[in-house]
Amino acid sequence: MIRVRLGKVLLPVMVLAVLIAGFLAEKHSRARVRLVEAFADSLPADPALHAYALAVARPAFAAHCAACHGGSFQGDPQHGVPNLRQGVWLYDFGRVSDIERTILYGIRSGNGRARNTTDMPAMGLTGRLTAAEISDVARYVISLSRTGGDGAAIARGEAIYQGKGECFDCHGVDASGNIDWGVPSLTGATWLYGGSLAAITASIHDGRHGLCPAWTGVLDPVTIRALAILLHDENTGRPRA
Repeated sequence: MIRVRLGKVLLPVMVLAVLIAGFLAEKHSRARVRLVEAFADSLPADPALHAYALAVARPAFAAHCAACHGGSFQGDPQHGVPNLRQGVWLYDFGRVSDIERTILYGIRSGNGRARNTTDMPAMGLTGRLTAAEISDVARYVISLSRTGGDGAAIARGEAIYQGKGECFDCHGVDASGNIDWGVPSLTGATWLYGGSLAAITASIHDGRHGLCPAWTGVLDPVTIRALAILLHDENTGRPRA
């Protein structure tokens, strides 16, 4: 008698559990479809899809991105890994769609659609500039964002920057960089490899060839878009949900 009664109680509970599981699975499936069908840059303004994206992105970032970018998005200047919370992007404008493209195809990743227009040449290793000239250019570069320094060296460095070194060709006459090519501005306080004299000298002498892997074909489109939304949040300083 007890078993019969227990069965009468458990059966409706089991049916309800199956129905709830089916409902949640359908809701999850609809959210995935909506996330990839929507215009990427509109998603931060959609509360439901935004929350869903963050729930997908956070474990994915921890599993696939934090090893390089750090668990707090702080990056690693020793290896040229950018801080993702500084509001500064090498490529484009930091929109969800811009970030998504970088995650999809990478930077110098070998993918045919990767961002790989240019990189920093090794001005010293190739013999294009002497050690003394590199030292002067490094001091000029530092002077663009900091006061003080050796005025004569800075003047010589500027002449090399605008002349023999042809640094202006990528970084611009005003050293403001180029977001189409991924060329950093030299006038602010943000540095990929650190802004010390030694780090800048090494960049000019040895060159830089940073890369980011292409995640297309490794992560699914939903996860990639969700990651782009998460990084957009961190970049814009949006309060964490």
